[in-house]
Amino acid sequence: LSTYDITSNNYFYLDMQTQGDGNKFAELVLERPLDREQQAVHKYVLTAVDGGVPQKTGTALLVVRVLDSNDNAPVFDQSVYTVSLKENSPVGTLVIQLNATDMDEGQNGEIVYSLSSHNPPRIRDLFNIDSRTGRIEVTGEVDYEESNTHQIYVQAKDLGPNAVPAHCKVLVKLIDVNDNTPEISFSTVTESVSEQAAQGTVIALLSEIGR
Repeated sequence: LSTYDITSNNYFYLDMQTQGDGNKFAELVLERPLDREQQAVHKYVLTAVDGGVPQKTGTALLVVRVLDSNDNAPVFDQSVYTVSLKENSPVGTLVIQLNATDMDEGQNGEIVYSLSSHNPPRIRDLFNIDSRTGRIEVTGEVDYEESNTHQIYVQAKDLGPNAVPAHCKVLVKLIDVNDNTPEISFSTVTESVSEQAAQGTVIALLSEIGR
């Protein structure tokens, strides 16, 4: 056996070694980092050449399968989502369907959603997110008169080791609904009225308070 050869490539090379008895062998050496997301399988032709005249060769197909590592974090397609929601929407109403993506495979690419710890307790009273689907629903009474906007902070994290979470914000703008009756405020200006009071005399002040 004279030498070994491999298909020209950018990732591997053959390191020729000679044993004490003169026999030669080759070690396949990684020359640059592999990225499964760019190329999951590498195929090369390995050739062995003898020292005879004429030289004869033997070939084998070398297949290198790249195992996944958790080197990608989940990604939201937006950092801020804005949605409109009617006040008094019933429990279970869909606010938004979030979808983060992770280029890894298996558990390294399996995403779990949750409300971030940055959310105040009131947000957790009003909204909930499904940990698997990313669906945010109404779980409390949303009232325009209490607050006309809510900011929900969400994180997405994969199930792989050393996972790095991704974050986004959902801005919920409430739409006012005519759900409040007018309130009348009464202020007495004159406690009693003379029968001789002139036309146009102010007796009381009435005002309407709308919400």
